[in-house]
Amino acid sequence: MLAALVLVVILCMLALRLVDHVRGEQFNQDVVRGSLHLLTTRLRNDISEQGDLEARFDAKIDIVAKAKANLNEYQLSRLERQSVLIVSNDIASEAKLITVLDDHNLIKTTLRNVTEVQAQATGQLLLEDWQRSGLEIEIFLKNISPYFGYPLSLMPLDDVELSKGDMGRMIYGDVLMRMAIGGDSADALIRIPGEERVIRMGPIHAFKRYTPAGIAIIALIGFMLLGLGVYWVVSSFEMRLRKLEQATSRLSQGHLNARVGISGSDPVSRLGQAFNKMADHIQRLISVQREMVRAVSHELRTPVARIRFGVQIIEDSAGDDPFVAKQLLGMDSDIQELDELIDEILTYARLEEGGPLLDFELTNIQELILQLVDEARPPEHVVVDYGGAIGSQHEAEVEYRYMHRAIQNLIGNACRYAKSKVIVSFSIGADTCRVDVADDGPGIPEAEWNRVFTPFARLDDSRTRSSGGYGLGLSIVRRITYWHGGRAMVSRDERLGGAKFSLVWPKRHQEIG
Repeated sequence: MLAALVLVVILCMLALRLVDHVRGEQFNQDVVRGSLHLLTTRLRNDISEQGDLEARFDAKIDIVAKAKANLNEYQLSRLERQSVLIVSNDIASEAKLITVLDDHNLIKTTLRNVTEVQAQATGQLLLEDWQRSGLEIEIFLKNISPYFGYPLSLMPLDDVELSKGDMGRMIYGDVLMRMAIGGDSADALIRIPGEERVIRMGPIHAFKRYTPAGIAIIALIGFMLLGLGVYWVVSSFEMRLRKLEQATSRLSQGHLNARVGISGSDPVSRLGQAFNKMADHIQRLISVQREMVRAVSHELRTPVARIRFGVQIIEDSAGDDPFVAKQLLGMDSDIQELDELIDEILTYARLEEGGPLLDFELTNIQELILQLVDEARPPEHVVVDYGGAIGSQHEAEVEYRYMHRAIQNLIGNACRYAKSKVIVSFSIGADTCRVDVADDGPGIPEAEWNRVFTPFARLDDSRTRSSGGYGLGLSIVRRITYWHGGRAMVSRDERLGGAKFSLVWPKRHQEIG
């Protein structure tokens, strides 16, 4: 930041010098513009006056062709715009004042010294041109003033405070130069022949470097540059923080390979390095956990199968002993429950892997729900409400196997806790699909609505342990809905008074970002 501040200060100083250089050139052009206009006009009318004009202005005047003037394109364009071009040599010993004579030629006036001689020559030419024009002096000055870079005005002779010597010079037609005591301005006075009035050329104020207005403008530009620099730094940090935020969001959505590009060693880069290390560590831990869950689940299938085989052998050889039959039936039920738990764990592990392979296809949601209701136990409790929709209005893009599992879990869960009735309703809009499964059971307290989708969550009040289940069914539902680009919700049903689970997902498949 300090380097940026130093750079802004240097740029401001360079800008101030550039502004003063431009102002100085403009000041010089304003001072000589009127004199060169009179000189150029005189030569256009009579080229033979070149020698007389050289003597009057104490200058060398040359007529040169544009093609031989040794001017570049930039200088020629400035000459066309400003009508006057001032060129100094490297050691500033002389200045060339260039004006346009005609379409093919230029007037090059070379000055080695700038004295009051040039002012006197300008005043004399001005007076002579007025006398030749035959116009009233007021009209003449009004017409010619735009060609001068300083004011031309008329003054009564009595208003001019002059010494007797200066008054005598003016009476004899001399041009009187005056300079303020402080040296900050100067003017020239020319007496109009036969009148008690004078023409005042000026005042011409001295050129002031580093004016307060210029400094204020440069300071304003400096603040603007500094503001732009700060904005660039802040926006750069904001963009990089936004990328970090996006990576964090992707990580929170289960994309464990989300990382941040790192460049440099500033605080944001160090934060990105810390995030990448954290993400690597989380990915390793979850990978180990998943591998362990999959390994344990697969390994459990073999002893469970052997136990089931052993139970069947015992059942075949036990005879008609009711006690043994009862125990074998309980063992078979436990084995079935253990087998279902292993299947639930494997299913949840696949859905948590950060992107299962899903094959989306156009599916009739009504037919899927009716099939699941027929498979429900007991099916007479379940009522389907599809709002009278018919035909293609029932179709949506889903991964059939997983969506079948999700809706089946909700219906089975509702049947397990319902007292007498379960209502399954669905609707398909222009962009979204919705399935609601409500029951008249004890419901779920609002404080537990977020926890009910947590893996292995078991509620001890309205949904008790005695009702069965492993705490993975609703977690699987949530993950399936997530990979369909939707969400799973729980609320209280107003009609039946129990719990209502809702699935909402896009009608057309969308990639999960």
